[in-house]
Amino acid sequence: MNATEIFQRAFAAHLRDPEANPVPQGVDAERAGVYVELLFNNVEDFLSGCFPVLRRILDDEQWNALVRQFYAEHACQSPFFREIPAEFVEWLTTRFASIALSERYPFLLELAHYEWVEVPLSVDATEINWEGIDLAGDLLEGTPVLNPVMLLQSYQYPVHLISPDYLPTEPELTHLVLLRDQDGKIQFVSLNAPTARLVQLLEEGLNARAAIARLAEDMQHPDPAQVLQFGQQILAQLKTQFVILGASKV
Repeated sequence: MNATEIFQRAFAAHLRDPEANPVPQGVDAERAGVYVELLFNNVEDFLSGCFPVLRRILDDEQWNALVRQFYAEHACQSPFFREIPAEFVEWLTTRFASIALSERYPFLLELAHYEWVEVPLSVDATEINWEGIDLAGDLLEGTPVLNPVMLLQSYQYPVHLISPDYLPTEPELTHLVLLRDQDGKIQFVSLNAPTARLVQLLEEGLNARAAIARLAEDMQHPDPAQVLQFGQQILAQLKTQFVILGASKV
């Protein structure tokens, strides 16, 4: 590296982690401090906006230390500010076990993922082809059309309930569908385990009758006809929740 590159790397290291990296020779510490504060505050402000619940459950010292550690350690792969939350979740995923807060808040990584999911769902460019959907079609005999902008996700903790007043200490397996509704807003639907499995089977391409039959087989249920009746009710419910849009006309 030439002298300019050496200086740039040293200055960048100071901006990212001023406690561990001194101001490069020839740079005024007070002026450098302006940039240190400005850049950190930009990142912190962006993250606090994307992770509001996470921000509320942590005090200022905990939150700033977490953001500072991310800012100092993680080399972002994207130049776009909108990708910072994804980079933050990626960093948490790889570093969670070594983060001091992980023992006190074992749900922290899952909560961050739950809050981040809103970003990709919001900006997803997929549009619904309503011409190919029969809104009044038979969901059992036809092929249900799922919302194309949704994510079926299982968490070890009830992330959708976490708040400063509710901080779970023990795992509680939670199944959620996160989706963009007809008004463009991001919503979540809490599912029990059989319903989550049914949605998963539909995502895999099975028609409703086959998916319900597979569900009965998975459950080793003694009365498949009862599961079929249950499945019909769940299909109708999922339609009201905008998880299922209707039946395919094809």
